[in-house]
Amino acid sequence: MGRGVLVAIDFDHTICEDNTDVVVQNLLTEPIPENVQNLRKSDGWLPYMNKIFELLYDNSVNASQIEDIIVSIPAVAGMTELLTSLHANGHEIIIISDSNSLFIDYWLRNRQLKHVVSRVFTNLGRYDDDGRLRVDAYHTQHACKMSSVNLCKGQILMDYIQDKRKESKSYERRVYIGDGYNDLCPILRLSQVDLACPRKDYPLATQLNNSSTSRSVKAKIIPWENGTDLRRTLQQIIELC
Repeated sequence: MGRGVLVAIDFDHTICEDNTDVVVQNLLTEPIPENVQNLRKSDGWLPYMNKIFELLYDNSVNASQIEDIIVSIPAVAGMTELLTSLHANGHEIIIISDSNSLFIDYWLRNRQLKHVVSRVFTNLGRYDDDGRLRVDAYHTQHACKMSSVNLCKGQILMDYIQDKRKESKSYERRVYIGDGYNDLCPILRLSQVDLACPRKDYPLATQLNNSSTSRSVKAKIIPWENGTDLRRTLQQIIELC
């Protein structure tokens, strides 16, 4: 096919080989208190992580240490080459992630990959006046029960496509690459000409192996282990050098 491919991709366990929110917790020298752990169930992941960031601040963990541990996360094998190849061939890449803007920016800049990504849709990471890391929700939504309140990837994807359409930009094909439960929503919004790329042995692939779920997916499903084998498969379908 020709040009006009939009590639939407998750970040944690898809571009980088770990979960940025989990990795940063390794900077804590003491066990996470039980009342903080309980926040995950009672209030959700984002309030829990904001409490983790407070603990890091209280333990004198600074911004430089946080950045260092984030950029130390390796890339998924072959993913850097896949992203640069997609970009070089004129395909558009956007990241949709439930991480945060600071972590993703740290990592992409360190790998010199910022220029290959058109947009990053994620929660806003910022340091307050006291130097404490905070993360604000990307948006608040209650329409999608598959997604967290703070970020619906399917809504973000479709809103982006609609906004581009208003600019007279359309896509011949959409590719969605991810690994987690929250990547199912955007995949269910893809059409028959689109590609859904779940990482093997991760929650999204398990969901898509469920017969009732797979019947709801219109896109062609392309499982992958790493960026190298995914690139090899995509070469057969879209234009890649």
